[in-house]
Amino acid sequence: MRRLVLLLAPGLIFLGAGRLHAAGLNVSPVTISLKPDDAKALLTLRNDGPEAVRYQLQANTWGEDKTAGMKLSPTEDVIFFPQLLTLKPGEAHNVRIGVAVPFGAIEKTYRIFVEELPPAEKASQSRTTVRVLTRVGIPIFVQPVKTLDTHELSPIALANGTASLTLRNTGNVHMRVETVVMEGLDAGGARVFQREAQGWYLLAGGEKTYQLEVPKDGCAKVRKLTATIKRDREQAFRQELQTPSGACGG
Repeated sequence: MRRLVLLLAPGLIFLGAGRLHAAGLNVSPVTISLKPDDAKALLTLRNDGPEAVRYQLQANTWGEDKTAGMKLSPTEDVIFFPQLLTLKPGEAHNVRIGVAVPFGAIEKTYRIFVEELPPAEKASQSRTTVRVLTRVGIPIFVQPVKTLDTHELSPIALANGTASLTLRNTGNVHMRVETVVMEGLDAGGARVFQREAQGWYLLAGGEKTYQLEVPKDGCAKVRKLTATIKRDREQAFRQELQTPSGACGG
């Protein structure tokens, strides 16, 4: 009796600003923005693998929870065609995408997932065959009628060897945080340490607290902490905290 073990692979390899590649599936673009004056888009799927592959597509509402992370739920707000397709090696196909909801005061966010379906089992397969299935999620942003891009950044807080600060998205559209960099400087301005954390999407009305460890071996020398949040659009937010007694915390 043969057994086919199926694994789901969510990992993506980005190819430039507008494409991604995952286990033979080439997807373009990597994000979709729908506007009141441009309410339709094309998502191009290409099979760069050596064999024909079946895919199914599903749309979900997309939210972010401060503790649980990404929140997804099936939705009919997003209209797309086709929902099922088979791509031969080297073949490409366009998926047409639109929405069945009005453009409002706040950006609406969704994700459309492209998921590889299991292949038919072949007689030549070994008794146990491991098959990794591709699943990628493409963000869809339904922009508001009028865009407001604003934020609030809290002061740096220091406690128990950890420096933290909170970024709040007070606008009506998403922002993408690329990196969060925390540096400790001594009395002469020389860097004592640097810590970096990867960012993520911060949706309209959301907030995220970033916590970075202050190393014990250098915290007593630190006289100033600086935090730099780098986001898309080549923008950066900065915050500083003077620490005349060091940054070792309580």
